Amino acid sequence: MLHVKHLPYHFWAEAMNTACHVHNRVTLRDGTTTTMYELWKGRKPTVKYFHVFGSKCYILADRDYMRKMDPKSDEGIFLGYFTNSRAYRIYNSRTQVVMESTNVVINDLAQDKVPEVVTGVEAYAETSAQEKQIAENVVEYESDIGEVEQDNVETN
Repeated sequence: MLHVKHLPYHFWAEAMNTACHVHNRVTLRDGTTTTMYELWKGRKPTVKYFHVFGSKCYILADRDYMRKMDPKSDEGIFLGYFTNSRAYRIYNSRTQVVMESTNVVINDLAQDKVPEVVTGVEAYAETSAQEKQIAENVVEYESDIGEVEQDNVETN
């Protein structure tokens, strides 16, 4: 789970807790049609709240004092489920703290591509190459417009 989402190794305990939580609610006992959760609690488990481990999420920033133009949410990483309530365990990227919260929007879409880090020199070279391409496109566009206008003048 950690390798697929490219997460650091210090989240291994969160990965294990989440795997056990899901395993207890999904895995069927041998020879029966009941899960371990059903045997323990006597009722079928709810799995509507399951999300993909390591997904990007947004946490409502309701704990700190906020001014009018401050962002209303913090970006984080979904790490699992809180054991004593319906809260989720989230790593807040801004404060770099693992926290529990129910006010979370989780983006479960698969994003296997890791964003590349570009250094200053590479970024400058990349930007100047893009600017050159844009300038060439503008010159080509203007010459095409000039040819069309010339054709219109000749036909009239």
